[in-house]
Amino acid sequence: MSTQSRPQLDELMRHIEENWSNLNTLFDDLAARNGWDQQHGTDWTFADVPYHLAYCNQEILIRGIKAGPNLPDGEQELLASADAINAWNARKFAERPADQTAAQSVLQWRRTCDEIRQLTSEMTDTDLDRPFWMPLFFGWRDVREGFLFTRAHDWGEFMQLRIYMGREDPIPSAGVTRAYLKRMLGSFPLFFNPEAAAGRQFTVVMAFADPGVGAFSFQVADGAVAFVESRLPQADLVMTQSAETFLKTLTGMLDPAEAIQSGLVQVNDLDSLATFGQLFPLP
Repeated sequence: MSTQSRPQLDELMRHIEENWSNLNTLFDDLAARNGWDQQHGTDWTFADVPYHLAYCNQEILIRGIKAGPNLPDGEQELLASADAINAWNARKFAERPADQTAAQSVLQWRRTCDEIRQLTSEMTDTDLDRPFWMPLFFGWRDVREGFLFTRAHDWGEFMQLRIYMGREDPIPSAGVTRAYLKRMLGSFPLFFNPEAAAGRQFTVVMAFADPGVGAFSFQVADGAVAFVESRLPQADLVMTQSAETFLKTLTGMLDPAEAIQSGLVQVNDLDSLATFGQLFPLP
């Protein structure tokens, strides 16, 4: 097979493999010191992470690739809110055998990674356009959406676990970090308030201090918003932070006001920050 037939898929899989390698580093560390019982936020322990990743691989990416347009109507569950996703996660955790160990969950996750490798071994970029059921928010999309989700989701889970473990490594590459930020920030227009934007022009730059990651922008004009994958000039609001800080505030690990007060998030104009909150009332 010519490598030119799958440059998009190869890049996606390189990023996903990087996330898997970084997760394996953390899992091996936890296994070596039997640290699985430590708390991961308010509801999880570290042992829950590999199990969660395993059923996400299986229920979202693997199932979607295999079923394609033939997924039965009765299996087209759509989780269109945070509450619905939380309930789905709770249901999946309830299916875990009571005596399943963390080591067994890691093995289960690694097996799903191997299955994804096998499924993608004969795919090309053309296959990325095939129908795919994305149960989180979107419904019918294409196979590409499944890989984009997996890349961003695994980066987020890796970084959260790394933070809770008190580690500063492994350090993800700029490419996979930017891909995560692109997906997360690219969802902000879903929460855009056109009424607050009426008659207003406003430019926001989200700049990241991580080497090679760069910046993204939102341009508001005539009641509409455009997401731009670069730094626009003459911005009304510039927010500068690390990708880790962004993840912390997005997931509730860190209060945004505290992040600003401590200098972890640098803001050029507080009045413009208030405007941003009106234009993008995030949940």
